Amino acid sequence: MSRIIVITSGKGGVGKTTTAINLGAAINYFGEDVLVVDGNLSTPNVGIHLNSPEVPVNLNHVLNKKSDVFEAVYEHESGMKIIPASLSIKELDNLRPERLKNCKKDFKMISKYVIVDSAAGLGEEARAAIDLADELIIVTNPEMPAITDALRQLKLQSKWASL
Repeated sequence: MSRIIVITSGKGGVGKTTTAINLGAAINYFGEDVLVVDGNLSTPNVGIHLNSPEVPVNLNHVLNKKSDVFEAVYEHESGMKIIPASLSIKELDNLRPERLKNCKKDFKMISKYVIVDSAAGLGEEARAAIDLADELIIVTNPEMPAITDALRQLKLQSKWASL
């Protein structure tokens, strides 16, 4: 059965993208089928890190109903699958994070393990990615603001989980 693991944090710059990519690479290394999705729509970096900064079809196209999710999947040279988000400033006006939930079944059909790199914080974009999760990994670093934000997010996750 497929699992969606969302990498999130209450603060930016703590290593979410690095964690998402490295977890995906490790799962791939052990021979498992993995998809890394850049759910950070406003400041995406998965494609940049994996040498696919601009692709013909990306997650933003899928969320804007211009393409099918299966068209946005690219295979990295390692064998890991990725769905990058758009780097275009123009796309910022057309963000539709609430539509991520419509992709959940398709993501699970694409790979056994789906790793989603979420936006930082507690806003709509982060919540949309978090709502996909079967499991969450909250990333932080040893600085008081980052730890405080991680604790706030953990409390909110507990609250959301009980609803």
